[in-house]
Amino acid sequence: MRGKLQDDEVKFSVGFILLNEFTLFALSGFVDSLRLAGDQSDDSRQRDFHWTIAAPTMEPIRSNCGVEVLPWVTFSDTDKFDYLVVVGGRVEPQRNTDVRITDYITSFAAKGGFVIGLCTASFVMARLGIMKNRRCCVHWHHREEFEAEFPEVEAMSDTIFHEDRNRITCSGGRAANDVALFLIEKHCGPAKARKAASGLVIEEIRGSHSPQPNVGAKWFRKVHHPLLRRAIIIMDQHISDDMSMNDLANLLQVGENTLFRTFKRYVKISPAKLFRVLRLAHGHWSLYYTNLAISQIAHSYQFSDASHFSKMHREYYGLTPAEARLNGPKEKPNGEDTLDNDDIIGHILAGELFLLDNRL
Repeated sequence: MRGKLQDDEVKFSVGFILLNEFTLFALSGFVDSLRLAGDQSDDSRQRDFHWTIAAPTMEPIRSNCGVEVLPWVTFSDTDKFDYLVVVGGRVEPQRNTDVRITDYITSFAAKGGFVIGLCTASFVMARLGIMKNRRCCVHWHHREEFEAEFPEVEAMSDTIFHEDRNRITCSGGRAANDVALFLIEKHCGPAKARKAASGLVIEEIRGSHSPQPNVGAKWFRKVHHPLLRRAIIIMDQHISDDMSMNDLANLLQVGENTLFRTFKRYVKISPAKLFRVLRLAHGHWSLYYTNLAISQIAHSYQFSDASHFSKMHREYYGLTPAEARLNGPKEKPNGEDTLDNDDIIGHILAGELFLLDNRL
């Protein structure tokens, strides 16, 4: 192994497994966080943390950008790691992961090892059964695909990473830095983490409760409070589910009163009202772009019956669902030009209802 240190010098050790067509940025972000946290005089040695790249053979491993990385050791030469970090990338090539790699990950996990999945490594971890009875952080872009393949695993896309006992999964990208900084702070304190962040020119160290940034509705991009962003993302993910505000608060690990006060302070409406309007807007969209009966739409978006849906639709849109479907969709207005930018309800009713731009 390269630059191996004495055990009493190492705060923790990391073994990296690079999946086929892995994301180079996730690997480099994690490694450089460790390197800079322990760096002295720019000598870039493995001082406080030890890391190595392990593989079945010493053949180069291709990243999804084409850059190839050589392993440092084979599995037969590895010592015990404190953390096994699996670096994902493109989803499809990972379906044919070398059985020697999957066996190694499974064996490490079976012995109680701490496994971390970067980027789409969560797919492989779920496929191997090592995410059973655990929540799994997935990038919002891949959430629908993940849930379709692993309906038994609880996926979440409201935070950048999630720790569930001896597993950490993350959404990818810069979140790999955040996971590394989280471990550095956990083992060495906040000063070491800030040192690494400063070296990486990272202004803010984000924790596991930081929301995933995403594209989509213009009004949502203007919501900056972390708790609000996470709450609205969860609403979007459970738009057709029976979810109370108490359920939402429990998922966010805050009190229901805290959730209510935060919404009223920053967006001037209650979380329950926003959720109702989001459901209504999705139902309104379904009138035009699906063949579902109005009663089915009402049921899908948790209205008590078609009459309840119709009453609320008339209140907000000025016509019944049947009249709206008959008239057909109107040309979508430019929300920023025709609406007060602070009027979230107006933006949603104007058609800006999809938070994530991976639909339609």
